[in-house]
Amino acid sequence: MKAEWRGEKGLLRGVGVTLLFLLGGLSCASSGDNGSVTGSQSTDAGPSSDAGPSTDASGTTTGPGGSVCAASASADLCGALPSGTVQACSRDASGTPSQTGYLEILETDGSRLYVCATSWVDKPSGGFWFGYPDQFMSDPQSCCGGTATPVAAPTAGRPPIGDLGFPHAPREIKPQETESPGAGMIRPNPFAVIVRDTGGAAAFAAARTTWLGWAGDGNPHPASDGTGAYYFPASVLINYVIVDSGDGVPLLVIGPEVSLTADGATPLGHPTLGGCARGGGVPLALIAGELSGTTLTNHSGRFGYGPSITQAGLDHAADLFRCLGVSVTGTVYHPPKP
Repeated sequence: MKAEWRGEKGLLRGVGVTLLFLLGGLSCASSGDNGSVTGSQSTDAGPSSDAGPSTDASGTTTGPGGSVCAASASADLCGALPSGTVQACSRDASGTPSQTGYLEILETDGSRLYVCATSWVDKPSGGFWFGYPDQFMSDPQSCCGGTATPVAAPTAGRPPIGDLGFPHAPREIKPQETESPGAGMIRPNPFAVIVRDTGGAAAFAAARTTWLGWAGDGNPHPASDGTGAYYFPASVLINYVIVDSGDGVPLLVIGPEVSLTADGATPLGHPTLGGCARGGGVPLALIAGELSGTTLTNHSGRFGYGPSITQAGLDHAADLFRCLGVSVTGTVYHPPKP
């Protein structure tokens, strides 16, 4: 069964449900893949069964207890998932973005939603901050001094694996995470592994071994297509995001937190692990967090807020991992930020 890493050009490929492992973001403390984690901990080895997860000829994956992880998702993830583009309302003479701006979310049906940025910090740890990421507008000028045009928030169906939350936008997008600071599509993390079924879990396991081998070596590593230069810190975070595909299928993508500079000051976080290699990132997520060894968390400074971030949602995320063949033996729950 074939599974691939994706480069910066072309469609993200792999086998199975998409696992997005992204940066925890903001000022929250994080741990590396072999580090300790803190929070409300629970241990759960998952359903007891001698049979492992399996994927049938139709692309439907079922777990040890017979639960359905996901059906085969669209091969064209660029067309099956929303994409995000960031714009400032204006720029000064030096090109610095204004304090206000917006995240444009292009839906798969061609419609657009907007989330307003309420401040800009011109440094790698800053970027655009979205003070009200759960409020959506139909007109970008609502974010730039125009009349407010509120619309209903996106919704998602309840997947067979269990409720994973509802789609919500990130609270921050950093300057290095878009095509240019404060402008353009959300860029892709080139090391994301797409997992559409159990074969994708094996691809992730092999990739993680490689990432850990590069940890702290100080060398620039190109994407699989030979482009770019990315640095792996001594303690590599393995992050994830689960997104809704629009047809009730949860998509997971896995990837390490990498930096564009050797000092680790320009990391690529959760919003950059989208399913489309040409860009657009993750403008909407159901739940996001980190995988430390075999412990799954919902630790994310970008998406870790709102009433849908629950222990039950994290438990269902852990069930999805196990169903796809990624080992999770316990969870650490972080209560959502206000």
